[in-house]
Amino acid sequence: MYGKNVVAPLREIQEVKNAIKAYELYSKLNPYSVEDLLKAHGVLMAALTDDAGHFRHGGVGVFSKQGCVHMAPPAERVPTLIADLFEWLKNAPDHLLIKSCVFHYEFEFIHPFSDGNGRTGRLWQSLILGKLNPCFEHLPVENMVYENQEEYYEAINKSTENADCGVFIDFMLQEILFALKKHRGDPINHQNDPINDLLNDPINLLVDLIKKSPEKTYSEYAMQLGKSEATVKRLIGELKKQGKIERMGAKKNGWWKVNE
Repeated sequence: MYGKNVVAPLREIQEVKNAIKAYELYSKLNPYSVEDLLKAHGVLMAALTDDAGHFRHGGVGVFSKQGCVHMAPPAERVPTLIADLFEWLKNAPDHLLIKSCVFHYEFEFIHPFSDGNGRTGRLWQSLILGKLNPCFEHLPVENMVYENQEEYYEAINKSTENADCGVFIDFMLQEILFALKKHRGDPINHQNDPINDLLNDPINLLVDLIKKSPEKTYSEYAMQLGKSEATVKRLIGELKKQGKIERMGAKKNGWWKVNE
């Protein structure tokens, strides 16, 4: 790009070109419009799939090495499910932060397209967040997920297994918080802000647990917090970066020290 030769598979080059075009439409797309969703998918998947810009007409599933992880609803139900999801997005009284995460998860669960569901869902969460604050145009969800793809898919699968999107909401809220901190350059610490309290609560709870039981393992902390082990590892990594905790003793039989 930018006048330089790019050596990569043709499909990957096309994906990048499409993504640039789609994000250039950011300010023109209405996150509450199904029509705009189809338009965005048409741009994202141009020359990549024959049905770009259209809902799928066949069954799809998500597969791993172990087999089918998720079988999406039948194709004939997709238009109705998407219409209901957009109606909920417009009218639900929940905070936009929460609604953006729920929408993202439910969108991936429905899997409305034959291909490109992930990138379209992540673009759409960015659009929803943009209604909360324009800064999210420059902090796309795609970038947040790129650095933690394994944990992203683990959170989706765990939520599907539990029939509860709480795990995915927790993951995305943490990623949003970390992205804001990283690009803002100073701590987010607004008193009497319920959303900030919501975002920071898992970290504060984890610090309290470490103080009481510094020798416990990741899985034991995860069980007590009701979070995934991957989430706890990420939280501990953040606390270490901030200098709030440090590992003492041997790797296997050591403990965590909280720096007051």
